[in-house]
Amino acid sequence: MRLLIACTPFRNRLFIQNGIAKEITRKHSSALSYKIGKLDLEEICRTGKTPEKFNFAKDVFDWHAEQRPSAPALWFSNENDNNRIWTFSELRKETLKAGLVLQNLLHEPLSSGKTPFVLTILPRIPEWWFLHMGAIRVGTIFCPGTTMLTTEDIQYRLEASSAHMIITDEENAEKVDRAHQNLANTTKSLSKNLKKVIVANSTTSSTANSWINYNKLSDKISDADLLNFRHAETKSDDIAQAFFTSGTTGKPKMVAHVHSSYGIGHIESARCFGLKPEDLFWNISDPGWAKSSYSNFFAPWIAGCTVFIHQMKRFEAKPVLDVLRTKPITRLCAPPTLYRAMVAESNQSFQFNSLRYAIGAGEAVNPEVIRAWKEKTGNVPLDQMYGQTEFTVLGCEIPGEDKQGSLGRPNGMYDARIVDESGNEVSRGEEGIIALKVNPTYPVGLFKGYLKPGQNGPEWDEDKNKQCFINNMYLTGDKGYMDKDGFIFFVGRADDIINSAGYRIGPNEVESALQTHPAVVESAAVPSPDPQRGEVVKAFIVLREEYRDVDKSQLTLEIQTHVKNTTAPYKYPRKIEFVDSLPKTVSGKILRRELKRQEFSKKS
Repeated sequence: MRLLIACTPFRNRLFIQNGIAKEITRKHSSALSYKIGKLDLEEICRTGKTPEKFNFAKDVFDWHAEQRPSAPALWFSNENDNNRIWTFSELRKETLKAGLVLQNLLHEPLSSGKTPFVLTILPRIPEWWFLHMGAIRVGTIFCPGTTMLTTEDIQYRLEASSAHMIITDEENAEKVDRAHQNLANTTKSLSKNLKKVIVANSTTSSTANSWINYNKLSDKISDADLLNFRHAETKSDDIAQAFFTSGTTGKPKMVAHVHSSYGIGHIESARCFGLKPEDLFWNISDPGWAKSSYSNFFAPWIAGCTVFIHQMKRFEAKPVLDVLRTKPITRLCAPPTLYRAMVAESNQSFQFNSLRYAIGAGEAVNPEVIRAWKEKTGNVPLDQMYGQTEFTVLGCEIPGEDKQGSLGRPNGMYDARIVDESGNEVSRGEEGIIALKVNPTYPVGLFKGYLKPGQNGPEWDEDKNKQCFINNMYLTGDKGYMDKDGFIFFVGRADDIINSAGYRIGPNEVESALQTHPAVVESAAVPSPDPQRGEVVKAFIVLREEYRDVDKSQLTLEIQTHVKNTTAPYKYPRKIEFVDSLPKTVSGKILRRELKRQEFSKKS
C-alpha cells in the first residue's frame, strides 16, 4: 500500500509495486466484482454516494458468514507449526463476544452518546481481529498501535485520544501502567476514566492491579447473550478508526477514517490484490499499522477469502520461504526488503505449489528484485500499487512492460492528478505532488481529515487539514509525474527526497542501482549533510558474505562507479557505510528516517 501501504510509520504509507503482464492485471482491475447482498460496492465507489447507515461487521462480514458459514475466514499458524482455523461462522461468534465485552465495559460513554476511543497494543494474536471487528459492531473508535511503542508514545496516544480503554498483552502491560501513572501524576482527567484490559495467556490465573482480563469476560458470555446482541446504528460518516502516523515535524497525527472509507473503499484494494473467495492471503504487517487493516482485515473480507497469519518475532527470508512452500498461500503481500532477502537466500528455484501473485508493500520494489523473483518462482508476478494510510489503494490499472516502473493509470474511485504546492495541475512529464480530486465527488476511500487533542476529546485539526486539502485537491505529499499517456511514476516521499546541489534525488532510484551490484544484499539511501552541496547521498549497504573481507576502499570506489554507470551520475552515493544490518520495523520495512536522524545528529 505507498501501498505502497504503508501502510504505513508506514511513515504511514503503503506502497505496492509492478512488473506484471498486461492481461493478468487487467483481469484484477476489471473482471473481479464485489457485490455484498444489496450493497453494490462498485456503484457506491463510482458515485461517491454512501448509504446513510453502514457497519462493515454487520453488512459485509456477517453476509459472508450467512452465505458460507463453514468457509475458512482466519488461519493462524506459528513457528512450531501449530495451526488454528476459524470459519466465518466461528469468527462471527468470537467477534460478537468481543463486541459485548467492549459494550459492557464502555456502557457509560456509549449510553451518553459519546464515541469512545479503544487503543490496542497487541502482537499478532487472534484477539486483535476479534476486537477490531467487535469495535466496529458496537460503534467505538478502534485505534491500533504497534508493540514497539515506548511508554512516552503510549502516554501521548492516551492523552491525545482521550481514550476510555486500552487493550494490551502481558508483555506490554508494564509500559501501559507507566504511561497511565504518568498521566495520573500530571492530574490528567483521563486517568480516572481509563479501563485497562489485558489479553492474558491461558496460564494466567489472576490479573494484577486495575487490569481487566479480557479472556475471562469473553468466556462468560453465553449463547443467549449473543442472540440478544444489537449492533450499533453506525452511520457511514461516523468515525470508525484512527491511526497515529508520524509526520516530518511534531507529534504523530491522528488519521480519521469513517465506517465507509475503509469498510467500502477497500474494494479497490481487494480488486488490485485480485482476491477471490478461494484465496488464502498472507500479508506480513504489524497489527499496529494501517497496512494490517488494509490487507489483514478489510480487503480480504470484502472478497470473502481467508486471512493467513503466521506468528514469528521477526520475519526473515528462510522461515518465510518455508511457510510459502508448506502452506497453500495463493497471494502474498510483504515488504520489498523481504523479497530482496528471499531472492538472495538461495540460488535454487522456489517450489511454491500454490502461490499465484505477490505484492511489495511499504516502499518501491526495484526491477532487479522483480526479475530475480519471477525467475526463481517460475514467473509468479510481483507487483507495485499505490496508496496511503489516508486512503485505500489508488486503483491504478497496472501497465505492461512498455511502462515498467509506473504506478499505472488511475481509475476506479479516485481522480488522481499531479499538482504544484497550490493544488494547480502541472504539465505532463513535469514532477509535482500526487493529488486526489475531492470536488465535486469526495472519494469514498479517502480519510475525513486529521484529528488533534482537544479539551473535550479529539477535534478536527484545521491547520493540518488546510495544509493538505488545497484547491479541491488532497495533496498526498508524495512526489511523482504523469507521462503523456496518463501513467503515474513515483519519485519519492517529499521528506525522503535528497536535495543535493539543486538536484532532487529519490532514494528508490539510488537503491535500485545499488541492488544490481553483485556485492549488495540490501541498501538504504538517505541524505547526509554537506557544507558545499547542502545534502549528499549516503548509502548504507549490507554486503554479501563473500564480499565482507575485501578491501572496503576499493569496493566503495567500485560501487560508486557502478551507480554512475547505471543511473544518472549525480545520483551516485558520495558516502558509503557498510553495515551488518539496517534498522527495520517488525514487518521488515527499512527505517530510512532513523538513518537520516543519525546522519543529521552527527552535524550537531
